[in-house]
Amino acid sequence: MAVKDIAYNRKTAQQRRSELIAAGVACLGRGGMSAFTIDQICKQAGVSRGLINHHFDSKEALLVSIYAQMTEYLVREHAAATPRQQIASLIDDSFDAASFNKSNLRAWLAIWGQVATHAELKSLHRQRYLRYRLQLVDALTAIADAEQLAIDAASIARQLIALIDGLWLEYCLHSDGFSLDDARADCYRFLQGIGIVIQPEQELPERIEP
Repeated sequence: MAVKDIAYNRKTAQQRRSELIAAGVACLGRGGMSAFTIDQICKQAGVSRGLINHHFDSKEALLVSIYAQMTEYLVREHAAATPRQQIASLIDDSFDAASFNKSNLRAWLAIWGQVATHAELKSLHRQRYLRYRLQLVDALTAIADAEQLAIDAASIARQLIALIDGLWLEYCLHSDGFSLDDARADCYRFLQGIGIVIQPEQELPERIEP
């Protein structure tokens, strides 16, 4: 193999970091924090301990990077979208089927369990959720102003986040209790009940009356 071919195939620092993050998620998904060890992460990624130390100062730093990546969708910019499109995108991204495999769900539960006691994770969580909540408040306020709706945007944002998080947690623990489409529909119907009608990009299941 020519020298230039070796150089061409060498992975960038960002690619290596992404692979290590994916390996960390896989370990968390397989066995929670007990499986989140340097040895298991190295084995999962097929790399040496030195490579992890080169890209992350510690195992805890890798955990923070994992959480940052997993919550990126919460703070994604939607500059070109309307307020309704922003909210619809948030709901649909929250219940994206690609993220709802058993491994990812276990990884979420493992990280959520660390947020209360891990200072850096707690700080990142507060920053992400504050921005997430304020984006929702701004979108809800814009809709209310345009349609002259008398609503408490801050309260509705908190309730919608609580509904999404509650559905997430219940699905993690009891995934056969309802479908992802049911969860999406619950969020849209919650907003509809307070006068904010948002058209989802994907068709929702029909509501079954008791």
